[in-house]
Amino acid sequence: MPLKESQIISIEASIKTLQAAGDPLMPGLRSMFPDVAFVRCSASDMDTPPYRSSNKFLLYLLDRSELCIKLTDQLDCANGVVVAEVE
Repeated sequence: MPLKESQIISIEASIKTLQAAGDPLMPGLRSMFPDVAFVRCSASDMDTPPYRSSNKFLLYLLDRSELCIKLTDQLDCANGVVVAEVE
């Protein structure tokens, strides 16, 4: 099921809350959004423009509909999120 903009907004807010509390990011996101696949990396690992950004993280969309996972900029194709943390 494709992600919705409202989910992205909720994910973004949840990341900020988890980071502010010092709570583990991935377990927190996975428990809050069990239907969304999450991948975490460093922002320096990414070389394409993010879907959303803040001063502490960048969000990229994942399309897992085919055999190979790929980045997408199309929300209607996205069913996962890469959280790239800014160091």
